Amino acid sequence: MMDALPAATKSERLRLGALAGLLAGILATVLMLLLSLTMGSVSLPEALGSAIAQSLPLPVFDYLHATLGGDAKHYLLYIILIGQCLVFALFGGLCNLLVDRLNFGQWRDEQGDLNYGVGLLLAFVLWLFSGLIFLPLTGSGIFGAQLATGAFNTMVSLAVTGVVYGLLFIFLHNWLTWRLLRRTASSDQETADALESKRIERRSLIRNGLVVLGLGTLGVAAWRFISGVGGGGAGGTADAQTQSNLLNKYQQKISPPPQPEYGEWQQVSGLSPEITSNAQFYGVSKNLVSDPSVKGADWSLMVDGQVSQPYNMSYKELLALPTHKQYESMMCISNEVGGSYMSNALWEGVSLKDLLARAGTIKQGATKVVLYAADSYSDSIHLAKALEPTTMLAIKMNGETLPTSHGYPARLLVPGIYGMKHVKWITRIQVVNTDYQGYWQQNGWSDPAPIKMTSRIDTPTYGGKISAGKQTYIAGVAFSGNKGISQVEISLDGGKSWQKANLRRPLSALTWVLWEMPWQPAAGSYSIVVRATDLQGNVQDPHIASPLPNGSSGYHTVPITVS
Repeated sequence: MMDALPAATKSERLRLGALAGLLAGILATVLMLLLSLTMGSVSLPEALGSAIAQSLPLPVFDYLHATLGGDAKHYLLYIILIGQCLVFALFGGLCNLLVDRLNFGQWRDEQGDLNYGVGLLLAFVLWLFSGLIFLPLTGSGIFGAQLATGAFNTMVSLAVTGVVYGLLFIFLHNWLTWRLLRRTASSDQETADALESKRIERRSLIRNGLVVLGLGTLGVAAWRFISGVGGGGAGGTADAQTQSNLLNKYQQKISPPPQPEYGEWQQVSGLSPEITSNAQFYGVSKNLVSDPSVKGADWSLMVDGQVSQPYNMSYKELLALPTHKQYESMMCISNEVGGSYMSNALWEGVSLKDLLARAGTIKQGATKVVLYAADSYSDSIHLAKALEPTTMLAIKMNGETLPTSHGYPARLLVPGIYGMKHVKWITRIQVVNTDYQGYWQQNGWSDPAPIKMTSRIDTPTYGGKISAGKQTYIAGVAFSGNKGISQVEISLDGGKSWQKANLRRPLSALTWVLWEMPWQPAAGSYSIVVRATDLQGNVQDPHIASPLPNGSSGYHTVPITVS
């Protein structure tokens, strides 16, 4: 039989417990993510990430978004996951110290192994900490009462994760203790200097590894910043001289508005398809780990608030209602100038106006309609907007059942305003008489959120090279929410002169418009600029603005070389 472990110092106990806690914490974190992905259970990283995103000052959020783009939330997730594993390590180290200090019962045998009861007690402490301290601090309520998962499901999932962590911690601690005993028994001949040398080498290896990791992270961030990667951008705004030309000749409105001219159309390589496939349709959500997976058989829609006859509706009942179809484009408020967070689809669903009519009379004083989602997201629209005939609860997309990533079983469509208002995974519609501020509005984003007119050059691409004297096309898309597009103009000389592009007749008044212009360029360097005008005569705004808080503006500019 192996001898008992010699009396260990506090630092040795702390290191042994922390290592066991770290390893057990990594496995417990993986389990938590799997439960979140497959069963919709609570995810502590998701709760913390959501709280951080809402609490970030807008200038900081803007900088991170401009630097890292859509990957910003992935980096945040990685940081939170590392932090969670380190917290597990801390709990493990402290537990190993407190076992000896409290000396309650037979918690450790003479060989140094811990009793599995310690693991269950540790799980209970973590369960209380998560439910009574951590989740309330993130705004999720006691045991996640404010989350869509509910308090009971949160309590169960936290208990499962905690028990797995506690038992794994004991197993790994005892295994590491056994290895330490073996190493101690086989290394009696080693000198103290040799042991110290090994410890120094290990510390040096860890320190160097952390330095390399830190430099690598900084390098990736710097590369993305320098290369302009992020936000799905396909280029940028004009340089200083071009911007001066654009602002100098800027005319805010044309009266009377120009009439659209739809000419013969050529299929141009590189131009966005008129209808975006479900797989290619852009997707943005607040969720760091996973979007909710809702089962139609279990789903129900509540319509209540300032109405005379609140009701609940099942998915089957929703499908039985009369539906209509409409082509509609959507754009995310975080879309940069020339960005890709803009798509077009054919939607089918039920008018929100009809759903509200089924709830009886809307009480006097009601001002807004609040939409609640299965992932605890919420937002609101003004009652007048909710009663417009094109505001729809969509259940199909491009002829197919609404995909999970786009809001199955039902999502809102609100033409004319940014995508954050088009709430996905809707579970409740509430008419209110207050100025309800949604998830992003609480952090300063626009509440009315009207779409700013935008235009984008799809081809040629940013920094591209094309052949001189060869017939080519400049082509792209233009969008103005529900105001339509009357004309698109192209400048090849930095805004000094403009040429009209050919428009393709849009599928509806709610969609983007595809445009193209034939070009046979001479050799040289060009800065191609695009601008649009809507059906009311409003001209696209050339003033450069970042997405925060009202959506981006400016003219998409693409430099190219012709040789």
